[in-house]
Amino acid sequence: MKKVWICMIGLFCSFVLSSCMNHKLDAISEKKDLIISVNKKVGSLTFLNQINLKKITDWNLNRDVSGAALLNNGKVIAVFHPEDPIIDSYQLSSGEKMNSWQSEKGITNMLSLNSKKMVAVSNGEENTITFFSQKGKVVKKLKVGNNPTSMIEDPVHNKLFVSLFNEKRVVGINLDSLKIDQTIEVPLTSNGLYLNEDSSELYIGGHGNGEVENEDVRIFSTVSGEFIKALHTPLMPISFFQNNDGVFTIAHGTNQIYKLNPNMTNQKEFLEVGSNPYSAIGYQHTAYVASYDLNKLYEINTSTMKITKEAAVGRGPFQLLLREGNHQ
Repeated sequence: MKKVWICMIGLFCSFVLSSCMNHKLDAISEKKDLIISVNKKVGSLTFLNQINLKKITDWNLNRDVSGAALLNNGKVIAVFHPEDPIIDSYQLSSGEKMNSWQSEKGITNMLSLNSKKMVAVSNGEENTITFFSQKGKVVKKLKVGNNPTSMIEDPVHNKLFVSLFNEKRVVGINLDSLKIDQTIEVPLTSNGLYLNEDSSELYIGGHGNGEVENEDVRIFSTVSGEFIKALHTPLMPISFFQNNDGVFTIAHGTNQIYKLNPNMTNQKEFLEVGSNPYSAIGYQHTAYVASYDLNKLYEINTSTMKITKEAAVGRGPFQLLLREGNHQ
């Protein structure tokens, strides 16, 4: 009996030790061009070869994941979930967990700032934007308003624009002082931001207020904050992307991708994709769109607005990332 107990204690110790070790995942070459799907329902990342959409690997992270950001020129990926106060970062080339950043529950978004060596993290419970160093050290925490969600960097005016989902405001944060220096009045539940090439215009999408669903992308001046025009894109345009063919929005309520023509109120050029699209990215003359319900990724030729390829990803693809490889 004594030997049995010793054996059981040994097995338990081995289990504890293995659980404490870093969770190493499949290494991914720095040379590969990647499409990365963040799979919310299963807490995983799917890595696809961008050239042919063949799966390279899945990373089961053994934690809840709703979003991610690429850091250090695409060498590192950091993941988060609103129910978890910890942000975990992983090195792609080794598959090793690098470190964990202490944040707070309620994370809604994460953005690596190109002009600064910082990462902005929005929190819908704390109503804050926290600026971290690329190594996960807090630089500054700033109260911004009720439920910050979408963020976009404005390199021309040295700002970070943040939409407040439960307020009729988008705020502009000066990236030198890390203080709010601009407010733009927008509809409630605005979500999804895009800046035109010279950062003179801010495109804003949104869900609607529950009683009236939003059917328009609204364009505002980043200088004066004044409303310029609306582009009719029913229903619920919630996010944007661009490529060589122009600017596009996802109309979440009708499962459509609109190619935007800012000179026309009623947008005519669109394509229906799989059910519940949340995220899309653009590259040259191609777009990649994920269907949350069908666990699929669609490749779209945006010159012809036709689907050219499909690929399976993990369950509940909630965000897509594009990582261009190092071909030197």
